[in-house]
Amino acid sequence: MLSARDKFSLRPPTLLLFGLLLVHMPASAQNPSAQTQPTTSSKPVRRDAVEVVAHLSPEEVEEGKLNDAYEKIAQLQRKGACTTEIIQRYQSEVIPISEKSTFNVPKNKFLFLANRDIGNCYMAQRHYEEAEESFKKIMEYLPVWPGMDDSDYPINFRQIATAQMGQQRWEAAEDSLNKSVALFDPQIERALQSDNEFSRTEHAGNLLGSKARSLSYFGHSISA
Repeated sequence: MLSARDKFSLRPPTLLLFGLLLVHMPASAQNPSAQTQPTTSSKPVRRDAVEVVAHLSPEEVEEGKLNDAYEKIAQLQRKGACTTEIIQRYQSEVIPISEKSTFNVPKNKFLFLANRDIGNCYMAQRHYEEAEESFKKIMEYLPVWPGMDDSDYPINFRQIATAQMGQQRWEAAEDSLNKSVALFDPQIERALQSDNEFSRTEHAGNLLGSKARSLSYFGHSISA
């Protein structure tokens, strides 16, 4: 009868070799989960959101606060609800907090937007004198935002002219339309000479269309 030692010596060499390899195999090879586990874990969504907010400047935080107040009312106006209540809400909920802002750009931006929307509401209600006052008011804010090079500058003169025509103040309307047309010309020229294809094509086309609209109003003022 063979001893236990003799039996061990008769095991196939391949089985012994496999046992030795298994003993010396790295732990990662023996544990499949160690191979598939990522070396770095992604940050939780909540933490990412907090980090983004943390990187906002105080001015950006202020702009977001003013935008929230403005958009609550502007969304109602976009649905066609140009009521006295809308005007009063701009005057009580947007304009006061914008005037108190210590940041120049957000302050002027939302004073511009609120007063422009108030002017448009007055136009819809055919309160032309109040509309003219609102459109003239935003000239105080326009140099800061959106800027004198923006198409809103000549467009606002056309809005003033429209309010003046509503009051049958034809000479004043003609003067405002002349200013509107004159301001479009350098903007169109800069757009056509731009290296940017969008500026040369679509933007320039929009400016030309706005100028043509001012000219059509000018013709209406002359005929009146």
